[in-house]
Amino acid sequence: MAEHDDYGARDRPHLLINAFRESTRYSYPSRSQSRTPLRANYAAHADSLSEQLRQALGDLPAPGGDVRLAVGDLKPGTLIEVSTRTPDEGSRTKAVKVPATLEFPAQDITILRTERHENRTESAVLFVPDDARLFLQGRIAEYGRHQGDARRPDIDRFEVVETIAAAPVKSLFSGEIDFESAECVWWELWLHGTPHRADQVARLARAENMDVHDDRLEFPDTTVVFVHAAARVLAVFAARVPGAVIEVRRATGTISPFLDRSAGGVGPQDWVDDLAARVTPVPEGSAVVCCLDTGVAAAHPLLVPGLQGAWAYDAAWGTDDHALDGGHGTAIAGLILYGDLEAHMSGTQTVTLTHGVESMKLLPPRGFPATKPPSYGVVTQGAIAQTEIARPGVRRAFCLATSTQDFPPGRPSTWSGALDQIAAGAMPGDAADGIPASNTPKRLVVAATGNVLGGMMDDVVALQPLEDPSQSWNALTVGGFTRKEQVPAPPPILKPVVPANHRSPFSRGSQTLPDDLTPIKPEVMFEAGNMVSDAGGFCGWNTAVSLLSTGSDVTVEPLVPFWATSAAAGVAGNFIGQLQAALPELWPETVRALTIDSADWPQPIRKKLIGSGAHWKTGAKSAKQMLLREFGYGVPEISRAILSVRNDFTLIAQSEIQPFALGADGRSGVFNEMHFYALPWPQAALEQLENEVVVMKVTLSYFIEPNLSGKAATRPESYRSFGLRFAMKRRSETEAAFRARVNAAQGGDASASESEADYWLLGSKGVQSGSLHSDLWRGHAIDLAGHDAIAVYPVGGWWKSHIGQRRVTDQGRYALVISISAAGHSIDLHSEVANLVDAATIQAITG
Repeated sequence: MAEHDDYGARDRPHLLINAFRESTRYSYPSRSQSRTPLRANYAAHADSLSEQLRQALGDLPAPGGDVRLAVGDLKPGTLIEVSTRTPDEGSRTKAVKVPATLEFPAQDITILRTERHENRTESAVLFVPDDARLFLQGRIAEYGRHQGDARRPDIDRFEVVETIAAAPVKSLFSGEIDFESAECVWWELWLHGTPHRADQVARLARAENMDVHDDRLEFPDTTVVFVHAAARVLAVFAARVPGAVIEVRRATGTISPFLDRSAGGVGPQDWVDDLAARVTPVPEGSAVVCCLDTGVAAAHPLLVPGLQGAWAYDAAWGTDDHALDGGHGTAIAGLILYGDLEAHMSGTQTVTLTHGVESMKLLPPRGFPATKPPSYGVVTQGAIAQTEIARPGVRRAFCLATSTQDFPPGRPSTWSGALDQIAAGAMPGDAADGIPASNTPKRLVVAATGNVLGGMMDDVVALQPLEDPSQSWNALTVGGFTRKEQVPAPPPILKPVVPANHRSPFSRGSQTLPDDLTPIKPEVMFEAGNMVSDAGGFCGWNTAVSLLSTGSDVTVEPLVPFWATSAAAGVAGNFIGQLQAALPELWPETVRALTIDSADWPQPIRKKLIGSGAHWKTGAKSAKQMLLREFGYGVPEISRAILSVRNDFTLIAQSEIQPFALGADGRSGVFNEMHFYALPWPQAALEQLENEVVVMKVTLSYFIEPNLSGKAATRPESYRSFGLRFAMKRRSETEAAFRARVNAAQGGDASASESEADYWLLGSKGVQSGSLHSDLWRGHAIDLAGHDAIAVYPVGGWWKSHIGQRRVTDQGRYALVISISAAGHSIDLHSEVANLVDAATIQAITG
C-alpha cells in the first residue's frame, strides 16, 4: 500500500522503479581482540546511557497530539544528541570520534550529522524511530552485561559514548543564528535520503507557506534544497520532520567567486574546465532551442557539447558574438543549455544535457548598417527560415531577448505581427502547395518583456509597459522575478531593490495596456536577477544579484554575470528545451499551455490573491487581472509540466477545429463547430474530500494568424484569424442546459454571466484578447465535482468576416490543458481518472 506522501510523488503517468533499489553499507574490517578497556565499570556505564536515552527520547506523543509531519517512507521518530568522552591525558588522538556503527540500518537508526569540538570530542545528532526505541535500549543493556571471557557486544558502538541528550532542533543549524529575527532569508536545507524524499519535504515546506527554490544539488543520500524563510519558522518546520533534515545552513552564495580573476587561487577557466569535464553531450536528434541574438562563441567549452549550429542572417556578419562586455548571445545560449550556472559550478554531479542550442545572429555587428525598426519583423522571419533550411526536420523552439521602445505596445506592430505569423505557420512559404492552415509548421517563440534600466528607486520599482514585440499574441512572453538578494559585503553599503520572490525590478508588464484589447503579458516569469540601490536611492545591476552564464571571450572571461529579462528568456529556453525533450509528441501550442499550467506564484505574490478562506480574496476581478498583468501566472515548475501526481493530475486534449463555414447565402461566414468534453472526472475522490480546498486550472492555447489592418488596434476580431473560448459546465446545470448556454454565447467574446457563485479567479468576462486563455477555480472539492464537462467554441475572426480571403472553411487547432490539485491530501485523483480514460480508449478501439 502506498505511503501517505506518495500521493504527491511526481510519478504519473510514468511508472517508477524506486522500490527495486538496494542500498548497502561498507563493512569495516574486524579489529584486534586485544585492547585496553576505556571503562572501569561497563554495567554502570550502560545503566547511565540507558537512563540518559530514556530521558532524551521522552514519552511518545499522545494519540491526536502528534505534530510531526509524515514524509513517505520515513518513520516517525525522535532526534537525540550523543557526545563522546574526552581523550585521555597525553593522548595524541585528534578526537574521539562518534562511531559510524551507531547507525542500525535495519532499524532506520541514522546518524544525521556530527560535529567536532575544541576539547577533541565529537557529538552527533541521531535519529531514532519510535519503533526502534526498545531495540536500542536492548542493545545498550546487552552491552552492559557481564560476558566473562567473551568479547563484549557493541563495545565499539557504546564504549566511547559519554552522554546522550535530547537534540534541540537548533542543533541542526550551522553558524550563529538569530532565531528571534523575523527576517526571511535563503537557507540550505540538507535532506537525508533520496531525491524523492526531498520532493516530499519540499512540498510540505510549501504547504507551510515557505518558498522552496526549484533548483537543487544532489549527492549520494543527500539532497540540498533552498528555502526562503525566517529562522524561527524554518526551525519549527525542521522539528516537525525529524530524521529528514541533516543540517541547515545560511545560503550566502553569489556568482562572484566564479568571476574572480585575481592572481592565484581558482579562476574562471578552472571552473569552466571542471564543469565541462562533467557534461554529457546532448543526444543526437534531440530537440533544440534557437537563440536569435548577437551570435555565439562556438568554441566555448561549455557550449560545444550542446551547440547544434550557428548562422547569421547576413553571412557577412559572421557567426561570432559581437556584443560588448562579455557578449549577449553567448550568455543566453549558456542559460538555454544549463540554466543559471551557479548551481552547476557549486556542485560535483554529472550534468546531462537534454536538449541542444542553436544560434542565429539576428543583429548586425558594428561596422555594418543597423537594422532599423521597420525591418525587424522581416529580418526575424528571414533568420528563422534560414535556420530551418540549414537543419530541416528538427523539433525546435525560438528564443528572442531583443526588444525596442520604438513602437507602443498597446497594439500589434509589424514585429509582433511577424512573431504571430512565425508561430502560426503563416510566414511566406509556410502554406506552399495548398497545405491546410492546421498543418502548416507551428513554432513556439519565447520573447522577453524588455527591460527597465537603472535609475532612481521611484522610477525603477514602478511597473513599466512592455517593449515591442513582446505584445505578440502567440509568443510566450517572459517576465522576470528574482530569488537573489545577497548583496556585496564590502563598502559601499548596498541593498537589494526588491526582496526575494518578487518581480524583478528589470521586468515590465501590461497593467497600463487596455485589458480588452491586449493579452495578459507576461504569461510567466523566470529568474532575471535583482538590482541593488545605494544610500542615495540609485539602483543598478550588480554581480552579486545576477545570474552566471557563458562569456564570449573564452580565454579571458569565459564566465560572465548576466541579468534582466534577457536572462529570464534564456532560463525560459532551458525550461522549454527540457519540456520538449521529455514530451516530444506534444504540439508547440501544448508546450505553451503546459508551461502556464505548471506555473505558480511565489508566496509573497500568492498572498495578494489567496486569503485564508476556501476561495480567492474578495475584490473586483479586474483588480486581480491587473496583478496577473504584472506577475503573469507565476513561475513554471518543470517537474509539474512533465508529470502528474496522484493528488494533482493534468488532462490534455489536442484537436483540430473548423470554427466557421460559408452561410446559406454563399456570401457570408457563420459559426461552424464546437467541441464538448464529457470529462473523465474524479467524482468519488472529490466527494470524499468534501469541503477541502482544491484548485482547478484550465488553459486553452492556440495560434492565430494576424491581420495588420487599420482596425487591428481596437478590434481584436479583426486582428485574429479566429478566436476560441472555453466554458465549464456549472455545478447545478444539466448537460442540455450547458450546451444551450454555450451555443447562445458563441457569438460573443464571453459566455453569459453565472447565476451561481463564481469561484474563478478571472471569470469569463476577464478572458478577451490573445490566443492563450487561462483561469483558475478555487473552492470546495464537493463543488468542483459538478463541473464535469467543458466546451471549446469559436468567436469571431477575419477568417469569418473577410470572405474575400477565402479562408472561411479553414481549420485551426488548439491544446486544452486541465489540472486539478488537492496538494497535501491523501487522495488518489489520478487513478480514478486513469481508469476512466483507459475504459474510453478500449471502447474507442473496439468500437
